[in-house]
Amino acid sequence: AWVNQTGTYRATPFELRFISKLPGTIFSYSNMIAEDKTPIQIAIFDVRDQSVLNVGPLSSMKVEICALNGEFGFNGSEDWTEEEFNVNILREREGKRPLLNGDRFVTLKNGVGCINKVMFTDNSRWIRSRKFRLGAKVVQPTSNEANIKEGRSEPFVVKDYRGESYKKHYPPCLNDDVWRLEQIAKDGKIHKRLSQLHGIHTVKDLLRLYTTNSSSLLEKVGKIPKRSWIAIIEHAKTCVIDDDKTFVYHTAEQSTSLFFNSIYVLLGVTFDGQNYRSLDTLTPGEKHLVEMLKQRAYKNVDNFKSIDETSLSCLRPLEQGLQQYNNISSTQNGTWAGYGQPHASTSYINEGVQNYQTYVDPVPDITDMPLNNPYAIGSMKEYTKDYFSGLCIEGDSWVP
Repeated sequence: AWVNQTGTYRATPFELRFISKLPGTIFSYSNMIAEDKTPIQIAIFDVRDQSVLNVGPLSSMKVEICALNGEFGFNGSEDWTEEEFNVNILREREGKRPLLNGDRFVTLKNGVGCINKVMFTDNSRWIRSRKFRLGAKVVQPTSNEANIKEGRSEPFVVKDYRGESYKKHYPPCLNDDVWRLEQIAKDGKIHKRLSQLHGIHTVKDLLRLYTTNSSSLLEKVGKIPKRSWIAIIEHAKTCVIDDDKTFVYHTAEQSTSLFFNSIYVLLGVTFDGQNYRSLDTLTPGEKHLVEMLKQRAYKNVDNFKSIDETSLSCLRPLEQGLQQYNNISSTQNGTWAGYGQPHASTSYINEGVQNYQTYVDPVPDITDMPLNNPYAIGSMKEYTKDYFSGLCIEGDSWVP
């Protein structure tokens, strides 16, 4: 008998293995792929040296892909007989389509096979474990000496495909529909209020209003329990800000320009059109001024100009300022982090629920912002050395 990778015994030095990691949850009628979004791969291994058998007749065998009960080997045991494996192969329920569709048979090439298309036609709720596995076995063993141990994947849940269109995203993307957030049901009351009455269709729309006027967003969401409001906002804050979009707001009387990311979080400022200043370098007086200008900007977001829409041929970066900014941003991994504790509240009465306190987590005053400001999201690394110096924007009159 040969000792396999887990120290158990079976009279064969060869075994099939799933070398791709499968997701923990899939949907029926959806093509199964590996967690890394690549086709599922299986391979034949020689357990004596734990290597893929890539030469000889066994490296080009035909392998059958089957559905297994998720309980098969639930105790972690890797030691089973061919009969035990076959007993755990699942068939479709009576009156249902074949449980597994797609590439039911795969031919190995150099010891490796790809399952390009395979899907379940039923959910996994009807078996006790509520989970399936994929299995792999040789179609026709050539001899007793070449008996090859079957392979099995990790267990996974199969949900009904009709639930996929309502699936929440973790993390959400900027352009996801707003109902992808927790506590906002597709076509539900909150979704309809936000999208139909207030034009808030995406996660980006919601985050922009949360940044500029969280009280207004709460009013538009409607009367909901505190826990629901917190869940919506905390989920939204996990959104990855990855579009590198930057906006500028100019105040002519002060010759000051404020820079915001795609969800209108303040990034930095120039007071003279030339020198970019990150928020942590401002004096108390400058912070007070910038805070007032920021609040004015938030009331005039229609006057924000996208950097992408402007002529940047006359802009040259300040390396030190941008490096500071990028260092701050990189510590946040490109996502929102919770900022402090909620500190303002609004009382209201929900339908059937009395005296809930909904805590609004407003954007902090700039004077209170720490160095590692979690609201400083995004990246200015796309700015080339033509970006900052005499901030002249085409179509504007404020050339220093």
